[in-house]
Amino acid sequence: MAEITVDTVLKVMIVDDEQLVRQGLRMTVDWEKHQMKVVADSANGLLGWESFLKHRPHIVITDIVMPEMDGIELAKRILGDYPETKILFLSCHRDFSFAKQGIQLGISDYIVKTNFDDAQMDDSLAKIRQELLLHKPEKASATTPKDQDRTDNLLQTWLMEKKQSAAAQLKQYLDTDWKWMVSGSHLFHLFMNKAGDTGEKGLDLLEEVSQTFPLVCAEGILFLNNGQDSLFLCCGSDLMHACKTELLAMKLNKPWLHWRSEGAIQDASGWMKAMEKMHRLRQIELQIELRSGIHKDDVLRAIDFIDQHLHLDIRAADLANRIGVSRSYFSTIFKEEVGCSLITFISDRKLKRAKDLLRLTDLRTDEVAEQVGIQDVKYFSKWFKKCVAQTPSLYRHQTK
Repeated sequence: MAEITVDTVLKVMIVDDEQLVRQGLRMTVDWEKHQMKVVADSANGLLGWESFLKHRPHIVITDIVMPEMDGIELAKRILGDYPETKILFLSCHRDFSFAKQGIQLGISDYIVKTNFDDAQMDDSLAKIRQELLLHKPEKASATTPKDQDRTDNLLQTWLMEKKQSAAAQLKQYLDTDWKWMVSGSHLFHLFMNKAGDTGEKGLDLLEEVSQTFPLVCAEGILFLNNGQDSLFLCCGSDLMHACKTELLAMKLNKPWLHWRSEGAIQDASGWMKAMEKMHRLRQIELQIELRSGIHKDDVLRAIDFIDQHLHLDIRAADLANRIGVSRSYFSTIFKEEVGCSLITFISDRKLKRAKDLLRLTDLRTDEVAEQVGIQDVKYFSKWFKKCVAQTPSLYRHQTK
């Protein structure tokens, strides 16, 4: 959570299974007086948790007894993962056991609905605001193990499974806790080459890099694990040269260590596009064993462009212009690295994409043809049958 100042408008979320209570709190409490704003309300703890992850409020006012997930469980989740959040229990129950559980969890206050009055709510909100003002957040790079696991899982779900819900949550981080990462920051994608594998898991070796990195405790440094044999290092613009220097020094003792970098990132969209691009390049590198490796990065960038534009008529001259070499030279280095001509390679990538679309989606055959740059569906069907010895419809039937 970013540091709170006297000018910060605090975000509030209300969770109660009674709609009248939710509406009443919205309308009767003088939120403006406390420099607060209700950003969401939910009818049970489960919906409340989803809404919390979306809005990341500073304060949660929640009932205790609710369907799906009760207030106790909701508070456990929130305070377990976001301990800086302030929780206010609002309940019909006078039973002290509820208050005791709340105190043990670390909630800020407990109000019995039957005793509720404006003065008590004002006092409670004023107390909570003061607590938040006095709270000093940790450095931007400092994360708890739970924070790290959660963000790593989000990154993996987004990059590997293409889940938009995970992308939305990462965007929330970039708008709040990671805001420092979208104003001139740099990204490094660290990985190990196959030849340097010592038999240990690649990720274990890279995690050792993250734990022993000299600047790991500096503000503006964050390591993210994408679940494979690679890590992302995010750093502020002022630390980019220092990070590169440290990586070069570490490589002297760890010759298997490699990386690519992107920067300077200017906004959340640029951060996510850079992440996706570096992830795609690594996936291509793992899938296709390039022969000499001398022109590896240029060829990887060309293959990435091909994969992203299979619906277009891609020519050698276009790719050569993108990497800054002549068409004939590009055709030569591409064949040296990949082992086949550009025309053959593009045809193979189109066929692979067509197979994936037929097997994994419900797109019509003409739509699949368009996705791989073939406008004539009859020609597509003939071409596919020639390559696979099956019609597109039969292939789909047998593989779905």
